[in-house]
Order: sequence, then structure tokens, then C-alpha cells
Amino acid sequence: MEHFSDKWIHKFNDILPWNSEPPREVRIAQAQEFFELKAQLRNLGRVTDSDRSEQISALEQRRWAMQADVEETMESEISSILTQEGFASRIGVIFPPVDVVYADSPTALIISPRNNISQLESTLLKPGLSNTVRDDLEEIIFREDDVSALVVNTGGVATYPSVVSDSMSLHDALIITAHEWLHHWFFFQPLGQHFWDNGDMVTLNETAATIGGQLIGDRAFTAMTGEEVIRKASASVGGVDPDSFDFNAEMRETRLNTEEMLSNGHIVEAETYMEGRRQFMEDNGHFIRKLNQAFFAFYGSYATGVGSVSPIGDQLERLRLESDSIEEFVKTVGGFKRVSDLEEHLGRSLSLSLP
Repeated sequence: MEHFSDKWIHKFNDILPWNSEPPREVRIAQAQEFFELKAQLRNLGRVTDSDRSEQISALEQRRWAMQADVEETMESEISSILTQEGFASRIGVIFPPVDVVYADSPTALIISPRNNISQLESTLLKPGLSNTVRDDLEEIIFREDDVSALVVNTGGVATYPSVVSDSMSLHDALIITAHEWLHHWFFFQPLGQHFWDNGDMVTLNETAATIGGQLIGDRAFTAMTGEEVIRKASASVGGVDPDSFDFNAEMRETRLNTEEMLSNGHIVEAETYMEGRRQFMEDNGHFIRKLNQAFFAFYGSYATGVGSVSPIGDQLERLRLESDSIEEFVKTVGGFKRVSDLEEHLGRSLSLSLP
């Protein structure tokens, strides 16, 4: 809360007539430096050298001094894209305003039943928990409550202001900031108001925010740096090299086989199978700390992510391709109260396109 109040004091100081704002190119360079400094600090933290303590302290102080300015720059750049896309009111106001704090994002404890894949609970925990602490907590919950547990990192949390991890690149920070703002915006739309109706509505909300966040974040990144973002086609669209290891396909296969075992009551066998598949992924260059029901319950809520078998991702991608703008895509999906609304909308658009 102290950081939040400091931020708003900083905003107030900025509007005083004797305080002038630096040129846009200076503010953008500062934002790039802010995220690059975090990478430098991580590298320095890996070196056990007492002589580095002064250097680390100086970098942390520099980063702290620029943080409020960087947050305002990021908010302004994303707001500019939103205005261009038609989200501003007649008087040029974005509601809710883009408001973000860059900090250590919390971890989250995900709970799923052992006999099926579904998210029972999600509890925010302190950021930066060690793997040992995570393993111990998960094991205690497994033994005492007979449920599947997993502690995961989060890239951001849609509180207000949103909290977004400061340990990523400028590009990723823009995407996650836009993602969390979309959750704020969806809160005032039917989509967000029905977020917790069921697992499919959680997936619809999260996947819409993921796709929209990428579109807005990519646009903001290009506007700030001049670098065009080219996203690779998904495997379902562009295909994959048959000789390469397809991580997403292997994870989908794992999810489907696990669900089949669980549906037949073979819980221990499914858990043994998932551990074997985790080791298989690691042998092929993809490290997963723990692969269990809670893993799929959490990551499966993002239908474009690994381990999801939901058709919602492909359906939303189709809606995006059929939309003329980011605004049209976001406002269309924002009006959905149930997943069947998406299916019906796509069905209508298909019938209209037929001769």
C-alpha cells in the first residue's frame, strides 16, 4: 500500500506547472532500462561476491528512482493504443484507467481433486518461494487433505492497480499489463461478471485476456521501439516439423490420457503416468517441476497454453481472425455470458459467409 500511495503522490507532482515531463523517447529509453536492470540484478545475485553488494545496491536504487515514471510511461503507451482502438470515451477517457505496479508478483497455490482435473481453490502466496518450500507445502496438503496441490508463479494479478512481475522483458511486461487491464475492463462486462460461473467461463475470460493482451501489447511494443512483432502460427494453423519435438502436442496427449485414467478411477496410475511424462519432457529439454492434476487445472484455464484440451482457444482465434479490429474482438467477447454465446456467434458468422 505504501508503494501505491507513493505512486499517486508522484502522479500529483507531475501535473504541477513547474514540473515538466521528459520527451517521449527519453521515457521509452528509461522503461527499457528499467526491465534490463532487473536482468542485471538477477545475474549479479547469482555471484557470491561481497564486492558486488555496492553495485547491486546502486542498481536497485536507480531502479527504484525511475519506477513511478516507468509505470506512468507504460500506462500511457497502452492507453494510447486503446484510444486508437476506440476504447476511449467521447472526452478521451479510458475506463477503467490503465494502472499498474511493477513488483515481485505473488505465487499461487492451486488445489485440484485427485480424481478429476478442476480448480477447487487458488490462494495467493508470497513471491519468490523456493522449490523446497513449494515441495514441502504441496506434500503436506497431498497427505493431509488428499488433493493435488501446486505452487505456481504468476506473471501478474488483476488487483487494482494490477501487480505485474518486474522480472520480464519490456515486451512481455506490456503484454501482461494489457492482459490484466482487460480483466479490469471485462469486470464491467457480462463476460467478467460471469467469470466464476464454471470452469469454461474462467477459460473463456483468461483466454480472451491472453489473446487481447498479446494484440494490445504487441502494438504498444512496436509503437515504443519500432520493432515489428511477428508471431509464429500455431501448430493447428501452420503445422510443425514432423522430426521436431512438439511440446504442446505431447502435453495435450498427456492431459487426454490422464483424464481417461482418472475417469476410470485409476488415480495412482494416472499420477505415476504424469511423473513419467514429466521426466520424458525433461529429457527433451522442457523442465517442469511437478506435473499433476493441479498443473493441468491451472494451465488448462488458458486455452492457448500447454496442457489445454479446450476448444475455446481455437474458437477465440477464429473470432479474432473474423474481427476487423482489436476493439471489435474484445467488445464482442466481452458481451458473452456463457460459452455457448461464443459458439452461437461463430455459427451465425459461418452461416452468413455461406453462399
